[in-house]
Amino acid sequence: MTTARRFPNMFPALFAAALFLLPALVHASGGEPSPMTMADILWEMGIKVLNIGILGFLLLKYLSGPLNKIVETRSAKVRAEIDAADAARRESEERLNTFRKKASLVDQEIEELRTHTSEDIEREQKLLLEEARQAAEHIRQQARDTIRQEVLKARDDLHREASRLAARTAEEIIRGCISTDDHDRLTAEYMEEMEAAK
Repeated sequence: MTTARRFPNMFPALFAAALFLLPALVHASGGEPSPMTMADILWEMGIKVLNIGILGFLLLKYLSGPLNKIVETRSAKVRAEIDAADAARRESEERLNTFRKKASLVDQEIEELRTHTSEDIEREQKLLLEEARQAAEHIRQQARDTIRQEVLKARDDLHREASRLAARTAEEIIRGCISTDDHDRLTAEYMEEMEAAK
């Protein structure tokens, strides 16, 4: 099995990483850093924002598929359970209908027995239908809850991952934009503010 078949989503991710790291490599290969003009800073920030957008798009595109498959698999399982409950209810109704047909053929001599049987049948029917309805409703509610929880979990996972990537990207952007002089100046200003606050 080739690498492309084993890791079909790896190449777009590597492409996005290359796009993301390209400005840093170009900047690093320039030798001694020179002061950047405002236009250069804006251009570099624009490229990084574009890279983040592309990276976010690719992550959403290639992570949403597996998550959707998980949700669909769970949904199919829940649907199968609901179908099984419906089949059990239909079978109960068919048995009840068969029992009614047999009861209608009883001779007049056992009319009183048939009357009692019919009452028992109706009572059993109500109990069976109520039990089947409750079981089906319980399964439906469990299915809804399961689907809702899986969707929320998938969204939370996706948001957590996106937040982590955004924070890491923002940190790299800030590190790329702040020079050593800026860092020293900000540190000195912070220390002066701390001294003034005392």
